[in-house]
Amino acid sequence: MPDSQLLVQIDGETLSSDDLGAIAEIQVEEASDLADAATLVANLTPDGTGDWTSVLDPLLDPTTPLVIQVSRGDASYRFEGKPVQASWTVAAEGSSQISVQAQDRTLELDAEEKVVAWPGTQDSAIAESILSSYGFTPQVETTTDSPDPDVHIVLQRGSDLAFLRALAAKWGFAMFLEATEAEIIGHFEPIDPLADPQGELALGFGDDAQHVDASVNLKEGQRVKVSRIPALSDSAQDADESGDDQKQGATSLAAQTTVLLAPSDVSGELDPTSTAQALARKSAFAAELHLEIDADSSDLLLRARKPVLVKGLGTLLSGSYLVRRVRHIVTIDRHRQQVTLVRNALGLTGSEPFDSVSGLGGLL
Repeated sequence: MPDSQLLVQIDGETLSSDDLGAIAEIQVEEASDLADAATLVANLTPDGTGDWTSVLDPLLDPTTPLVIQVSRGDASYRFEGKPVQASWTVAAEGSSQISVQAQDRTLELDAEEKVVAWPGTQDSAIAESILSSYGFTPQVETTTDSPDPDVHIVLQRGSDLAFLRALAAKWGFAMFLEATEAEIIGHFEPIDPLADPQGELALGFGDDAQHVDASVNLKEGQRVKVSRIPALSDSAQDADESGDDQKQGATSLAAQTTVLLAPSDVSGELDPTSTAQALARKSAFAAELHLEIDADSSDLLLRARKPVLVKGLGTLLSGSYLVRRVRHIVTIDRHRQQVTLVRNALGLTGSEPFDSVSGLGGLL
């Protein structure tokens, strides 16, 4: 791991290089659809009293804070969380190890199921209120039209995490926590698949990964229709969205089938057009790549929820993808990244900084 930097703090204490040497492997994962997670595997050492000890022993208290930061160049990923599970493999002849799994601070949002009424409150204001109550810094996209409290009250029945994710889904937002050295940012906002890419991956015959698993669900994209009659109204509010307005390639994978939204499909008050658009856009991400890259080879530290450009897979599969999941696997001498990429279209768009003649070259 010569050019990647690793920082581990347990209960506020930074592990020394000797302590890091006792850790066989660290896995830390960032994902757009799940809480961030970490797994640490360390060697067990027997002592004269018959005990087995390790550098991870403080993490056997589930209240112990854990920080893991992986950096490379200007890019870095920081995990802050607490342990949730431990397991041991004990062998009298050696190779005994302890494994500790941790989850990020969404644990706190999921610790208690509640019944809460939110009268006359926009979804974005609800998100800001909940995130702030945990000491997180809200980064929230404003939503439209709070419900009339005389007609409809948004009712939360479940944990704050489940409720916020349900609210986010109907707007096409992502709800996740991002750790920095200064604060924990609570995001409740859309992810832009057409944003500037964080880098390029040369796959196929390129240097970054020669083995790639690719799949496309050709019938997954949904056209979504909504017909809703608001209370105290005689007329219906209709919406019909295909979800192809943010396509990342020449051929959209959206709107292969048509569905009618049921009242039970979303939580709380809804804006028919926004909800139909959000669900249709999400369903269009039907192309998926799985690969593993070596950080030294690619010189990238990928982040979830951001686009990356892929070349080397021909004009059909090359192009812009969203990073859905990144698992960093770090040992004392190597840094690998297991990556899941998703895309809502096939074929190059022509806007990439490479083309079928020059940039892709012999990689087709």
